Amino acid sequence: MFTAIASLGIAYHRTSHASALPACDAQAIAKAGRGYVCTVKTKGGPVSWRVEVVVVSGSRTFRVFQDQKSGLYVSDDLGRHSHDSVMKESLCASPDYAAQKGNLTSVTWRVPSGHPRKLNGKKGFPDHDSDFVVLEEDGIRDAIPGLTTKWFTSSSEEDGDKSLYSSYGYDGEFGAVNAGCNGNGNVSLRCVGQVAQ
Repeated sequence: MFTAIASLGIAYHRTSHASALPACDAQAIAKAGRGYVCTVKTKGGPVSWRVEVVVVSGSRTFRVFQDQKSGLYVSDDLGRHSHDSVMKESLCASPDYAAQKGNLTSVTWRVPSGHPRKLNGKKGFPDHDSDFVVLEEDGIRDAIPGLTTKWFTSSSEEDGDKSLYSSYGYDGEFGAVNAGCNGNGNVSLRCVGQVAQ
């Protein structure tokens, strides 16, 4: 009985705390410092996002975000790359993009998975939501500025078939995960990461 009440108290505290946070606003976030937290209203309830790191490198400023619901970290934009080069060159693990990843050595970075939910557990895909499906449901387009004019590549090969040379991609404007994202160097890359256990 006490455990149930205690867990209810924790759930209530998290919900009430999230609702007291400012709503995520692209202009405010683009200028926010480390530790800034805002909230996005989603179908599943409010989700908090945090500016985890701000790195100034020359004339550029990079921000790493954390989706506080899923725990996923999202890097800054690594620029435009083809799906093939992203995967073959392991760009999310490359030290060349350390600044875009906030120089976070405690985080293990990877190319986000991106298969649609309807393929969970089918065609060799895992039986859980892909990273981009999770981030979309948690309000990434409201929390991270600069997504709306871009497509982002994923690690998920179209229909699980590497011979197609095409991956699923995330549409930063509408939030859809679609096939046919081979990129030809014209899709952007953001890495996702988790703290190593």
